[in-house]
Amino acid sequence: MFAKKQKWLFLSICLIVFPLLTGCWDRLEIEDRGTILGMAIDPIDGDPPSSITGPNAKSDLRGYRLTAQIAIPGRIPLGPGESGGGDAQRPVWVVSTTGKTVDDAMNKLQQQLADKIFLGQLRVITVNQKIARSVGMHDVQDFFRRNAEIRRLCWLIVSDGSASEAMEAAPKLERVPTLYLVSTLDHAVTLGKLPDVFLGNYWSTLSDKGADPVLPFIKVIGPVKDQIEAEGLAIFRKDRMVGTLDPIETGVYMELKNIHKSGYGVALPLPGDPQHSVTFKALDRKTKLRCLMVNGQPSFRASTVVPSQIEERTGSHSVNQVKDIDQIEAEGSKALTESQMKVVKKLQKLHADALGLGEVIRGQYPDYWLNVLKGSHAKWEEQFAKTPFQAHVRVFIQRSGMAAK
Repeated sequence: MFAKKQKWLFLSICLIVFPLLTGCWDRLEIEDRGTILGMAIDPIDGDPPSSITGPNAKSDLRGYRLTAQIAIPGRIPLGPGESGGGDAQRPVWVVSTTGKTVDDAMNKLQQQLADKIFLGQLRVITVNQKIARSVGMHDVQDFFRRNAEIRRLCWLIVSDGSASEAMEAAPKLERVPTLYLVSTLDHAVTLGKLPDVFLGNYWSTLSDKGADPVLPFIKVIGPVKDQIEAEGLAIFRKDRMVGTLDPIETGVYMELKNIHKSGYGVALPLPGDPQHSVTFKALDRKTKLRCLMVNGQPSFRASTVVPSQIEERTGSHSVNQVKDIDQIEAEGSKALTESQMKVVKKLQKLHADALGLGEVIRGQYPDYWLNVLKGSHAKWEEQFAKTPFQAHVRVFIQRSGMAAK
């Protein structure tokens, strides 16, 4: 009797489990996919385009021009020395189309491709700053946020000028323009020149009530538009771009955000010889941010410690004397303190809390956030513009490089 029950139990389990073991039911061969590596979105200045998704497709702009960089199977280089199908053959196909919305343009793009569009390998989305400044990023990024294939580690960047130029650029160091652009951004993060603000970071910050997002800001340069340069950061108030930070200001912003890596040095007058200079660079940076309530209003104080080394000295006057080092440390501390205050005042003028100070208040003083600011991002923007902020930077020279003087 017991053996019979075991037999029926085994058959029942098999009947339940076997239908689930159907293999890769949604399998699609890579050769049958239209794999998009990079995408650029520009506004349309002329007549609005026709719509493939119906007459009700509308957005805040006339329409969008979408430029996609599609991988050609068998031609993507797989490693050093890999030809990927021959140097004369381009490993990607750049296709452009228009639509009244991003989804409308994507549907039109699908009409031009025999294979199904696949966005699981999308590495970078470049948006023209005209869109970011005029109507904001909401209508552009909504399509990607709802698509399950999009990786949160994809780069979302803003271009100074035509975004499609980034898709057409063909740098000599990389046969695939999108991979070159991604490498440029990844290396900038590694070298401490950009924060790692990916698409997922942008969405996360956009959801915060007490912070505003930033995105990398690039420009295509060169006589034949074959070079891509990181120009700093685009500053947003919610989803609309309101300003930029240049590369040096970006470094200061990262300092205030307690990002330890430093990508740029600071030049000061050479002690005892103001016609020449001495340049120091941070070895590490540590910033502590404090929020205090003074007379019922928030105020902030940032304290930064910057151990540094001397990168360069011009002229013949040595800097091995203690008084010279002390002067460099004092002048460096003053210069960095002024730079931090300059960046904070710039953000306050833009009413854009890219430092996330509102989130600090939400965490430490929830009663103030709920009762005084009513949990409103708009009210915090007004308060942020007039919130007292103090910065104090302490630079000390830890090394002099490979030279003793």
